[in-house]
Amino acid sequence: MQKPNSTRTRHRWRGRTLLAAVIGLVVVAAALGIGWLNGTEDAITKIPASAAPEWFTVRRISFPLTVIATGELEAKRQVELKSQVEGTTTIVEVIPEGTAVSKGDLIVKLADDQLLDKLVEEELDVETAQADTVAAEQNLAIKENEAESTIKATDVKLQIARLARDQWEKGDLIKKRRELKLTLEKSNRNMVRSRRDLELSEQLYKEKFISWNELEDNRIGVIEAEAELETATLDGEVFEQITFAKEQQKFSSDVEQSEAELDRTRRKHESELARARANLLGKERRLKIRQDRLTKLNEQLANTTLLAPQDGLVVYATSTGRSRRNDPIAQGRQVRLNETIIILPDTHQMVAELKVHEAMVREVTVGLTASVTVDARPATPIQGQVSQIAVMAEDGGWWNRDLRQYAVKIDLPPDVDAALKPAMRCTGQIFIGQVDDALAVPVQAVFTEGQERFVYVKTTTAALRRQRVEISQASETLAAISQGLSEGDRVLIRRPKPGEEVTESE
Repeated sequence: MQKPNSTRTRHRWRGRTLLAAVIGLVVVAAALGIGWLNGTEDAITKIPASAAPEWFTVRRISFPLTVIATGELEAKRQVELKSQVEGTTTIVEVIPEGTAVSKGDLIVKLADDQLLDKLVEEELDVETAQADTVAAEQNLAIKENEAESTIKATDVKLQIARLARDQWEKGDLIKKRRELKLTLEKSNRNMVRSRRDLELSEQLYKEKFISWNELEDNRIGVIEAEAELETATLDGEVFEQITFAKEQQKFSSDVEQSEAELDRTRRKHESELARARANLLGKERRLKIRQDRLTKLNEQLANTTLLAPQDGLVVYATSTGRSRRNDPIAQGRQVRLNETIIILPDTHQMVAELKVHEAMVREVTVGLTASVTVDARPATPIQGQVSQIAVMAEDGGWWNRDLRQYAVKIDLPPDVDAALKPAMRCTGQIFIGQVDDALAVPVQAVFTEGQERFVYVKTTTAALRRQRVEISQASETLAAISQGLSEGDRVLIRRPKPGEEVTESE
């Protein structure tokens, strides 16, 4: 035996059984004049409670299973227009609430006088920063050129010093040593020759072949040759011991001094170039900061004009309860950064957001069809489709913390009714199934005590008797009876009056 569908319970009857909840909803439905969905019981449900029949003949009926929930309309697509101006600004112009606008229309104009003043100052600062940057670039170029020229000249001086050292080592030094050696050899040979000539002259003088003067000349020649040899020897020793060291130190010192000067020159110019580059970098950063400020001010200035990003209906944020401030949106009102000013819903595509009790939401799936009746236009139900089911439940607020409801969104056809507006109250019926050819009675004919469900039927004495029944499925208006009744039985569709009911013993 199938148990009654638990999705029929309602949050207003939390803690009661399934059937009690169904009965309460049917009473509300009857008061609103909601008819049987399949049209087979219009005569019963459309009759006012005071004039409704008291008896219902049990028969086989096919009827849909629905979940009924209330909610309100909202636009499927809506955008919020917020103030993107830093600090606090003032509304200069605002379009009247309720105006239908097109994409690109002016919605809000914010004050821009202070921004314009700052913009002029920032433009002057940018021009100054640009001039400073150009001057720093030129100064760096001059420093680089000076460094290149000075370093090149110092490097040439070093190369000359090295060439002079190489010339001395590979040319002059060798040449000088050869000259000294040649002079020494010549002096030595000249001395040997002079001594030989003197010996020959002394023999010739003894034999009276030459005069005394000629002999003396040869003796003087020997003395001169010896002196010349001593001079040549001394010159060689002086050169090797003194002149060579002096010249070697001089040329090495010239190279070392030139190398040190080149290193000092490079370091000096590197320091100057580093300062010039740092100065240029600072000027460029300062210019970038100024340009960013100028760009931001231009953006801020553009943000003072709020245009419609889409077609829609103008709704003030203070009218929706989303604003923390009580003063309405109006000309002269101050707004802060990121404060929502306008909500712009696109009314061409509306959505009904229904609050479905947690006991019934598991029966609802995306893609099910639904019928939505707007309170402002009750005579025109709108067919839609379930498009979204909230993941998290919402509680019932401060007055009913135990209540858990899920937001279920029903997509309505585009441009279904131009009179529909966001926040309109509505009631929706979500079709979750179908009962075919089942014995059925109105839900107001079924009563519950504990786990027992029963109806009232007539006895042979015209008194009322309880008849236990079992329910297989139930909608908001009809209950399918699986056991306890037969086709043709008549059941009471109201509570018995005092004295009408008889007990089983009676």
